[in-house]
Amino acid sequence: MTYEPNEIHDYDHEFYNEPSEFEQKWNELKEQLMDSVKEDHKQEIARLRKENAELREVKKNLDSIKREYNQKCVELDTRKRELAYEVRKERLAELMSDFRVELFKASSTRKLGEKCNKCNENRYINFKSPQGNDVTERCNCAVGRTVYKPTAHVCSSFENRSGKLIAWYKEHKDADGMRLEELSYSDAPRLIYNGEKFEDIKELYHNVYFKTEEECQAYCDWLTEQEAKA
Repeated sequence: MTYEPNEIHDYDHEFYNEPSEFEQKWNELKEQLMDSVKEDHKQEIARLRKENAELREVKKNLDSIKREYNQKCVELDTRKRELAYEVRKERLAELMSDFRVELFKASSTRKLGEKCNKCNENRYINFKSPQGNDVTERCNCAVGRTVYKPTAHVCSSFENRSGKLIAWYKEHKDADGMRLEELSYSDAPRLIYNGEKFEDIKELYHNVYFKTEEECQAYCDWLTEQEAKA
């Protein structure tokens, strides 16, 4: 069947196929809404990206602050140990201000005089008693006299007791011995010679120590003279 154009029919068809003003407005509104949503999404994504970058920067700064804090803690701990060492060193220097590694003390010995020609090599005289018995007696030249000489004493150990330095000394020649003398570094002049008169310390000579060998030698000479006078 051949289609015959119909003015009215064709007009209605075109009219109903064209979008109405409402549909146009609605479509425009939807497009605007979609554009708005897209723009909001874009802005939100941009905001999140910005916040993420800021958070990364904050984290980076926090890591840097944490590293600096840890470094400061290490430096503080090191400084604390250094200060503690300095305090101990100063305290030890104070305690050991009068400390000597080596001291000298007067020691007595017997010194024989010149041998006479009346005795044998051992300074004994052999003779006959009135009863005719062989008798041996010690010669007078073997008696000898007491003399004093300085002996060096070295510190073998020491410790701090309630703020007082206690040191132990032993005679230097006693390499295998343990002859220890206990000394307290106080102001007691009976232990460490400090310029006292020899007469005042004679009775304590066994416990008097000298800082120098020269001082000790002078004291030994004086003791020897006193023995010769006795």
